[in-house]
Amino acid sequence: MELSAFYFDVLKDRLYTSGRRSVSRRAAQTAIWRIGEALVRLLAPIMSFTCEEVWQYLPPVEGRLVSVHLNDLPGGRRTAGTIEAALAVDPKQAEDWKTVRAVRELVLKALEEARNQKLIGANLQAQVTLTAVDPVFSVLERFKNDLRYFFIVSAVEVKKGAGNGDAPVVVQVSKAPGLKCERCWNFSTHVGEDKKYPTVCERCSAVLKEIVEA
Repeated sequence: MELSAFYFDVLKDRLYTSGRRSVSRRAAQTAIWRIGEALVRLLAPIMSFTCEEVWQYLPPVEGRLVSVHLNDLPGGRRTAGTIEAALAVDPKQAEDWKTVRAVRELVLKALEEARNQKLIGANLQAQVTLTAVDPVFSVLERFKNDLRYFFIVSAVEVKKGAGNGDAPVVVQVSKAPGLKCERCWNFSTHVGEDKKYPTVCERCSAVLKEIVEA
């Protein structure tokens, strides 16, 4: 649930649309690889043949044994250091992510209501405005450049202001300004500015230039 409903859902945009040399895309690929290798070890005692087949498709790594059944489970003697490092979570960062995920649930509910009212079709047709009080506002302000990717909408605006009763965040959904990019499907006011690639947004235009010039 954590992977499919949140993490993988958020990653899809950068995996599909970012350039091959994009740091965020390569970081996502590395994270997925680490998660996959850990999961196949964990599931090997239950799904022995399937996990063995998956193991053979994983990119080779120095020191890895030929069969998944010869390797330790995550947390074993050959993987303990890696697992411990991965679990060394900053408490403040963990609390911030808890806040962002709680707001995301409110946004997804508001988007569903907007679809039911025929205000939007797909989520990418939406712009979300968040009005929040501290400490929630401060967290959202720090993440503001990435919020549209977390919520899978085309734009997010963060404002500081009074909440609605006991709610620390008020979510408003409207149609995103601009035109739909035919490559990433996000709406942007910059679609059409690049005469060489007039049907895509500024982000996709840069990626297409990178691909052509590679």
